[in-house]
Amino acid sequence: MRDSNSAKGSSDVDTSHININTILPLELMINVFDILYQNIADSLPFPFPYDPAFEHFRRHPLLDLMLVHRGWYNLVQATPSYWTHVNIGVTDSIASGWDGVGRDGIASIGMGEVKELQERLGKSGSLPLLLTVAPGLIPDFSMVLHLLEEHAGRLETVNIVSTPYSKASVTHDISSKDLVQLLKLPLSSLKRLQIDEFTMIHVPPVTDFTLRIDLDAPNLHQLSSHTHFIIPQTPSHLTLLSISHLDFASILPSFNGSRIELPKLLELRIAYCEPGPILSALSTPALQALIFLSQQAARELPTDLPEYSHLRDLQWSDVGFDSTFELVFRRCPNLTRYANYVVGQETDAHVDILADEATILQRSGEIDSIKWPRLEEVMFDYVTCASLSALVSAVPTIRRIRVLRDPIASHLSDEDLEREREILVELRRKADVVFRFDPWTNT
Repeated sequence: MRDSNSAKGSSDVDTSHININTILPLELMINVFDILYQNIADSLPFPFPYDPAFEHFRRHPLLDLMLVHRGWYNLVQATPSYWTHVNIGVTDSIASGWDGVGRDGIASIGMGEVKELQERLGKSGSLPLLLTVAPGLIPDFSMVLHLLEEHAGRLETVNIVSTPYSKASVTHDISSKDLVQLLKLPLSSLKRLQIDEFTMIHVPPVTDFTLRIDLDAPNLHQLSSHTHFIIPQTPSHLTLLSISHLDFASILPSFNGSRIELPKLLELRIAYCEPGPILSALSTPALQALIFLSQQAARELPTDLPEYSHLRDLQWSDVGFDSTFELVFRRCPNLTRYANYVVGQETDAHVDILADEATILQRSGEIDSIKWPRLEEVMFDYVTCASLSALVSAVPTIRRIRVLRDPIASHLSDEDLEREREILVELRRKADVVFRFDPWTNT
């Protein structure tokens, strides 16, 4: 029988001050916060998806936890790793909160915001920084440059973003001079750089519409730029390069006939510009993925195109016969995946109004006359089951097929529809066939 006095004594224990802070040691609490913070930070991808990512920057990622307990607030405030995301002009709330007012009545950066940015940079200690800056919501970009000069060597990721989802009544243009000055900073730690589309004012001495900017960023791994050709002075570490809306011919003279060596480049994205001159100017022996997005066929053939022996993934917008595509396809003997549209840009394919099948399957010769690589996965905007059956017979290594427009749901005669259904049943015995955005059945 238990001692009644012992039981009574245990009930007198003061538990009023027992909480999670007294139970968990500080080191464990920091580990928990690290996990929560990293989960939020990992949701900020590169390149930048504007609207969902902007929401993350309207307040500190750990603000909810900071408001729970004074000790948690102090912990976050005193931990440098929780202050490595620096955001300037990213949200309307930040822009409209600036306390200075210019002569045109537009809010301009004030001492309160300067102090806040300085404090945030100070809280991060000497750790690498992720910077997101929206020039369209910054009236005085020279002030931003001044703030960043001291910390340029700590910038590890830089996103220069436009503000298409901004509700601000007034936006501002960045000058070409300011952009050049920002990218001429010594960016010794920079690994990722993303520059989006925004209106630029060309200020002397920088007056060219298309610029070539050589970065002092020897450790750059990922680069995405719009309109301008930006390249590290030593680009040997680049693994991802995205180029869009670039008039490459205007900067070709600056290469003096030499090629840019990108020995570690794994993924090359080209959007809305001529791919031929770019492919000719870049040496990419390790390239594994080539993606071309456009609404019209390429016009300029590449010269001296190498064999892409390591290329596994080719995505190329199908807008009709394209001699550049024909040449590139023949130079990729080891492809395992091919799409006649760009994955992630399916809406650009306008599949509901397509009348013709994928161009690659409409050549004058039979499908089996083409020298096909050993493809494992193919994706088309529109193709009939009959053509898919012929393709799988010619390339028996194909295991996965996606078609954006369901051929069974197309406007076919009753006889053709029944034939398509019969072919599809037989085809699915050989490969995983899905339509639109249905998940693969064999993962």
